[in-house]
Amino acid sequence: MGHPGGSYRPQAELGGVPAEVRRLEAQAELSWAHEWRVLAEWAPVSGGAVLDAGCGTGAITRRLRAALADPATRVVGLDADERLLAVARAGAGPTAPGIRYVSGDLGQPPLPAGEFDLVLARYVFQHLADPVGAARALAGLLRPGGRLTVIDVDAGLWGCADPDLSVFSADAYRALGSAQAADGGDRLVARRLPRILRAAGLCDVAVRPFAYTSDEVGGVAALAPQLSPERLLPLVERGALGLGAYARAMAAWERFVAVDGFTLLLGFAVTGRAEPAGTGGG
Repeated sequence: MGHPGGSYRPQAELGGVPAEVRRLEAQAELSWAHEWRVLAEWAPVSGGAVLDAGCGTGAITRRLRAALADPATRVVGLDADERLLAVARAGAGPTAPGIRYVSGDLGQPPLPAGEFDLVLARYVFQHLADPVGAARALAGLLRPGGRLTVIDVDAGLWGCADPDLSVFSADAYRALGSAQAADGGDRLVARRLPRILRAAGLCDVAVRPFAYTSDEVGGVAALAPQLSPERLLPLVERGALGLGAYARAMAAWERFVAVDGFTLLLGFAVTGRAEPAGTGGG
């Protein structure tokens, strides 16, 4: 999921690239079944082609290949980070047949126009400085009637926790949002996605929320790779987050885990369709 000019830098995450590879696999394992229940409506059932744009390590690309009804459906993974692509390619082969990985930027994808029935971009748009431009570029890869589907989160609508964590964590996550914005990202991107896709020329834009809970994944401790404030340590090292704010958030998280707190995580799939051949505007 690396993108030139974007706010995602796997080497800058806690533990560097190896730890980020593990986190991405854990994220895929937690959320994919819930995402697929939404995506299945738009995936080709026979033949065709699907693009995983911003595929990173291929954690979702492999699961997408396995979920598609027709083994003849072509699957392509696209990413700009060669380190993550190396992991993806190492996981291909006999265990993940029918996948081709391509190096390139979402804003200028090195792929033929009009090739794909479905283009999927997961947790990518929150990192893009020009999301409309990226959506327009990805829409250009769709066949007439094909769909671009963007899955992402919104920091203001991320979900809920019981007991409430927000009072103790607000300063820390506000700093995360500011740091991401300074790098060209947007942690509120989900609420903007419908208009982003319309601005890119897509029609029939629809929003499909999905949710899952800590109880469904074996308890809140299983969500630590995604939710623990420990992920914010690089911001402390950069001076973007005060040590006091980090310590308050971390202490609150540790108490939350100790009492087996409950979380409901909310994501959004936003989809838009390329105009069918022979039609006019949206």
